[in-house]
Amino acid sequence: MSLEITQEDLNNIEAAKAAGGDIWNHQLVSTFKDKVKTYYREIQNEQCCYCRKNFEGEFKMVIDIEHILPKGTFENLMFTDYNLNVACKRCNMNVKGVKTDFVTDLNAVKANPQDRTLYKIIHPNFDDYFSHLKFLTVIENQYKLIKYQIVIDSAKGQFTYDYFRLKELEVDTLNQAQGLKEKEELSSKIPDNVAKRINDNLEKL
Repeated sequence: MSLEITQEDLNNIEAAKAAGGDIWNHQLVSTFKDKVKTYYREIQNEQCCYCRKNFEGEFKMVIDIEHILPKGTFENLMFTDYNLNVACKRCNMNVKGVKTDFVTDLNAVKANPQDRTLYKIIHPNFDDYFSHLKFLTVIENQYKLIKYQIVIDSAKGQFTYDYFRLKELEVDTLNQAQGLKEKEELSSKIPDNVAKRINDNLEKL
């Protein structure tokens, strides 16, 4: 599957650029943006490209099209597929915003934006996320566990974990996730069958 951009899309993009102003929010590019959001939602399996938040059943308005390299600094990549993905509003607006401090060398990445080695974060399109970070979520009734695990001391995994403050998203409704793996057993308040499933999943991390 690939992002299918028609000649009409390209013509509309050029017309929006010629009109000036806020090009990205010009009405002429709305069809293109719908295609982008639909495409990346599908290939990302309905997850935020940074924190893996689930988008299943979410309205389009709560999901952002993410410019990995911010469009204000990299205007030439505003409509380039490898610089686009989908993210939750927390990761896109509240954490990353228009910052560029996740690249190793700004001039180098301007010259070669497809070089994955120039990105300190897990690049949503150039890197395999789960080769750097594992993501576990277990929900059963009122019990919820969300946990991230850095894979084999991955530098990109660690940077992404810290940069997007993923620790803030870790949840264990009974044991306060931070020390869960270090505890010998789960809270006795959790039913045995649920505790077993949680422990089985933790062993996979």
